[in-house]
Amino acid sequence: MPEDILTKITEGKKVLFDDNNVIFAYLFGGLAEGKVTPLSDIDIAVFLKSSHNVVEYKLGLFDRLADSLGTSEIDLVILNTAPISLTGRILQKKQLIIDKDPPRRHVFESVSLRKFFDFKKKEDIYFLRRYGIGR
Repeated sequence: MPEDILTKITEGKKVLFDDNNVIFAYLFGGLAEGKVTPLSDIDIAVFLKSSHNVVEYKLGLFDRLADSLGTSEIDLVILNTAPISLTGRILQKKQLIIDKDPPRRHVFESVSLRKFFDFKKKEDIYFLRRYGIGR
């Protein structure tokens, strides 16, 4: 990761803001939590207006972000298609960087977190029974 990544994040935010298909975006992971190491990547999650051709779109957005951030050490998650197990974990430790439609974001966060907490109860039971991990 470039040493000046915190200043480059502004350029990445501009790419996301200028993209009409991006409704809101988060940083998550080590960078969002202030735990940056030389091996850290940049974790970005985006919610799209249209999730048509997600794979092709994700590749194009990844390229634009890599150019603006000066690194390809990026983990890009499209929230529209991400599993609830990942979405919930992102939402718990996120840093909002773009928000073009706050009401839509609030609904997404509320519904996703409710689904995640229901899922998490079942996941905890599974891990306890299978591996003896948990309560």
